[in-house]
Amino acid sequence: MSSASAPRLGYFGQPGSFSHVAALRRFPKVEMVAAPTVEEAFARLQSGELTQIVVPIENASSGIITNTADQLMRLARSDAAAADQIREALAMRIDLALMARPGTKEISRIYSHRAPFDHARDWLQKHYPKAEQIMVESTSEAAARAAQEKGAAAIAGVQSVEANGLAIISREVGRDVANQTTFVVVGTPVARTPKATHTCLVFELPHVAGSLVAVLQVLSRRKLNLTKILSRPIPGRFEEYRFMIEIAGAASMPVVTEALAKLKKRTTFLAVIGSYPVRKI
Repeated sequence: MSSASAPRLGYFGQPGSFSHVAALRRFPKVEMVAAPTVEEAFARLQSGELTQIVVPIENASSGIITNTADQLMRLARSDAAAADQIREALAMRIDLALMARPGTKEISRIYSHRAPFDHARDWLQKHYPKAEQIMVESTSEAAARAAQEKGAAAIAGVQSVEANGLAIISREVGRDVANQTTFVVVGTPVARTPKATHTCLVFELPHVAGSLVAVLQVLSRRKLNLTKILSRPIPGRFEEYRFMIEIAGAASMPVVTEALAKLKKRTTFLAVIGSYPVRKI
């Protein structure tokens, strides 16, 4: 394979982010580039600069990552939807640490992504109630900022410690609650992907009473388990929403194929944005 056609994978955040760790575990031999925001990762994918991207979709504590969901919904409405789809979901345990410059005695501000702040809320209230909490795009950016500022700390993965010359202040950040993040691989097909187990749909509904119930009944009657659901406002259409759902079952299964045919009649827009395996890494 020539370098021009070689896979080029992007990941959300800076080197050392959890998306980077997930990408390395799944694709250890693929060329990778960082994308500071989820939006930029999708933009590079759709421009053809990248063949796949790894971005977070759900955290056990903070729920669905809306940045990613919004981009997937936009993708569903674009011409690229047929080519760039969810190819795999990667579930990874997340171990957080509080870190700061070596020798730091007092911490006045703490940087992190929204998900770690949500996960560690009780721990932070107990141990650092007066520290200012500053939300940034990624945990890797948080670590980079903590490395530059006196009196600052970051909640990030331990992989960010050495890369930024930081010291671990505590490994107990939210450890009393199990923490896991699911990432999605979006883009062109991935070689040697296991058999699909889940399917993700994006749809819009008639603006009438009972339209969402009708969709859920289609799934319920066929005993298709709903594993994710999110609604987002449709720009320019007041009080109307676009939905993204994930169901357990491959799109190729007869029961799912039958459900999709029924859903087509009950929605004003319907797109399958991936049928894929969920892998623990």
